[in-house]
Amino acid sequence: MSEALRFGRAEVRPRERQLLVDGVPAFLGARAFDVLLALIERRDRLVSKGELLDLVWPGLVVEENNLQVQISALRKLLGPQAICTIAGRGYRFTAILGDEAAADPRAAPAGVAAPGGAARPPPDPADPGAVGAQGLTHEARVTLPAERDVFVGRVDALRELERRFDLGARLISLLGIGGCGKTRLAIRFGWSRSGQLRGGVWFCDLAPARSFEGVLNAVALGLNVPLGKDDPVVQLGHAIAGRGACLVILDNFEQVARHAEETLGRWLERAGEARFLVTSREVLGIAGEEALAIGPLAPDEAETLFMRRAASAQRDFESTPEDAAAIPPLVRLLDGLPLAIELAAARVRTLPPRALLARMSERFRLLTSSGGRLDRQATLRAAFDWSWDLLSAADKTALAQCSVFEGGFTLEAVEAAVDLSSIADPPWPVDVVQSLVDKSFVRPCGGGRFDLLASVQAYAGEHLQTEGRYPGSGPGALLAAQRRHGEWFGALGPKRAVEKGCAELNNLVVACRRNVAAGDAAGAAGALDGAWAALSRQGPFKAGVDLAQAVCAMPSLQGAAAAHAHAVLGAALEGSGMQAAAAQQFDAALSHACAAGDLHCVASATVRRASLLARAGRTDEARAEHARALELAREARDADLECGALNELGNVEFELGRMDEAQVHYEAALALARRSGDRRWQGSLLGNLGSLHAAHGRMDEARSRYEESLLIARELGHRQLEGNTLCNLGVLHYVERRLDDADRVSEAALAAARELGHARLECIVLCNLGLVHDAAGRLTQAQSAYAAALVVAQRIGDSRTEGQVLGYLGLTHARQQAAGAARQCLDRGQALLIQAADRLSLGVLLCGRAECEWLAGDAPAPRPARDEAAALAGQAGAGPGSELGTALA
Repeated sequence: MSEALRFGRAEVRPRERQLLVDGVPAFLGARAFDVLLALIERRDRLVSKGELLDLVWPGLVVEENNLQVQISALRKLLGPQAICTIAGRGYRFTAILGDEAAADPRAAPAGVAAPGGAARPPPDPADPGAVGAQGLTHEARVTLPAERDVFVGRVDALRELERRFDLGARLISLLGIGGCGKTRLAIRFGWSRSGQLRGGVWFCDLAPARSFEGVLNAVALGLNVPLGKDDPVVQLGHAIAGRGACLVILDNFEQVARHAEETLGRWLERAGEARFLVTSREVLGIAGEEALAIGPLAPDEAETLFMRRAASAQRDFESTPEDAAAIPPLVRLLDGLPLAIELAAARVRTLPPRALLARMSERFRLLTSSGGRLDRQATLRAAFDWSWDLLSAADKTALAQCSVFEGGFTLEAVEAAVDLSSIADPPWPVDVVQSLVDKSFVRPCGGGRFDLLASVQAYAGEHLQTEGRYPGSGPGALLAAQRRHGEWFGALGPKRAVEKGCAELNNLVVACRRNVAAGDAAGAAGALDGAWAALSRQGPFKAGVDLAQAVCAMPSLQGAAAAHAHAVLGAALEGSGMQAAAAQQFDAALSHACAAGDLHCVASATVRRASLLARAGRTDEARAEHARALELAREARDADLECGALNELGNVEFELGRMDEAQVHYEAALALARRSGDRRWQGSLLGNLGSLHAAHGRMDEARSRYEESLLIARELGHRQLEGNTLCNLGVLHYVERRLDDADRVSEAALAAARELGHARLECIVLCNLGLVHDAAGRLTQAQSAYAAALVVAQRIGDSRTEGQVLGYLGLTHARQQAAGAARQCLDRGQALLIQAADRLSLGVLLCGRAECEWLAGDAPAPRPARDEAAALAGQAGAGPGSELGTALA
């Protein structure tokens, strides 16, 4: 930048390093001038505080208030609007330069510029991509990990990434050895783009993935997309495409590079607006890939990184002349690898840089080999080995055993799974974890949880299972640690399994599988209980089916453990739409539970089996079973099961059109849920009461209950409850003829159903979408939605829903002058609804039959059907604003 830059009353002359205001040279310190130039050069984006510190004070450790002082000085000269502060993130130059002001439609009109010149107006809150003083606004979506410390270096790499994407690159692979900082660079770039992409920035950690399925699960987690029953590659492709202009970061792809074409390759084709940033140790070799090699840090950057991290490790760290002289050769021996440098800097509390350098000559002889530079992975392993040697016996034992956790861990879990009894005078495990955090082996990740880097986990796991690495290590130590892990998570229980957004799901799944492999049936069933509690909320249900089938196949499974495992398998099968198979599993669960005297499981299995009876139209049997389950729940003093039985009794009465009886059951259950503080049941029951109000035509009350239910679902991260509530809201909007809202909400419910693999919910929502299309005059789309719903209803054996869909489909045929097809659908649907004793749905179908006959030109024929529908409405108490009341009108 050499030519003069003008904005408003100011002129910057970079070559002369001079700032003029109204043509008069203004006094500005050198650092402030450097800050101004740095912001102007990067005026198209946010500049973080860390980046400015590195640009303006390279190689120095400077407090942030120095930067604030320079910004304040600039604002006094240029006006407060020239530089915008993004709270907690950094700064952005917002004045518009010379010719840019004339071309920028957002520029202020002549004569009304702020003191600093023509300034960009404040970000529009309606603009999803806008960045304002509060940071990211409204619709921006980011799943990037937080940056815990200042990012150092890589300025050229960041610029090159930005240049390539701006030139149209779709896929860029950051290539480099382990520990060179690929992940950190990708995260930094993601944050720099987070305010510019309407579709968000999505971070997917593939480190745990070792298979095709592992890739899909990791990407689904990063995208917040629970996988359903459909082709997961297609499902994820649709999810990415639906987010439009977005950046998807796929971290640690090297171990699954063989699956790149069948996953990432297909997503590139399907999601045309998306951009992908991959970190890998090898080229993926797929069409459209651009590689950007990431080497070691430049010497000055490596030294700066060491100084910054050393200062973080020891606040009063000051290097003596001897230490300052030791740092350049030290970071050179560490090969400029950020991870190795950070591990070294973390030790300055006990070993100053000159002592570290002395140990490097001993420990890193591979790095200084006269035979030339060796494989850099060996360098990273040497860094780990050196750090390992500095650990105490307790640290080594604990770190090795922590490798058995998946998806992080809590201090409580460490106390249960880590055995330090081989250590003389064993320390408190919490102190050991803190020691490992201090030494950078364990990372705190918020909410009282910790985790290991994937490379550290693999390294620690190798020590755990190899004899001679520390006293007691070897294959037996691995099995013992896995056993303790399995015992802890096998006993965790469903209630704790859903805490903190189901954070322990990965641990529960791996514990279940390990317990199966070890033949521990009770532990496997216990872990399955917890895993299903989480999977039933977040999906996919298919994962629950697979896990439960493995447990139920164990020869040693018996008693209460067998009862619980078969109950979980029944619930997972039911959610997946396999009703007949689910009924068999509930029968098996009931048999085992009765034999074991497990009242809780008897009541639970009875409730689930009775629900299937009600869905099959066997309402008298269902009511009796639910009443029996209610007695059992009260005998066991189990509020959760009592709520469940009351709720299902309400559902039976609701489907029979007996609204007063349904309301009594729902409100009794809601009062119980509130007394016990059960938010899940509160959300479900509020939703059911909303449906009851809607059936009476009390739409304001219905909307209020649905909105309460939706808030609870999102508070709990309960995706199934959220999908159910969105489905009901869609119907409410449809009845009120708010068709755009109905369409939007129903599509969201459909996405949730498919992500969960919830077949019955998918069927109902497809039917609702058919109603919306029909009301909007999109009859072809309506027919397609009904046909899709019919396929699902028939596949899962849901005759009641099949009858409802046939009624709507018949009316659509009639409106297209296909009277024969209409009557055929209506006849089949009417028979199914009579069998199911569903008076409300039958009344709606009869209104459709009346309209069908009227459209066919048979004037007298509609009256009997309409009169019968009116009688059913009266019996059920369906008000004029309800779906049946609207159909009659």
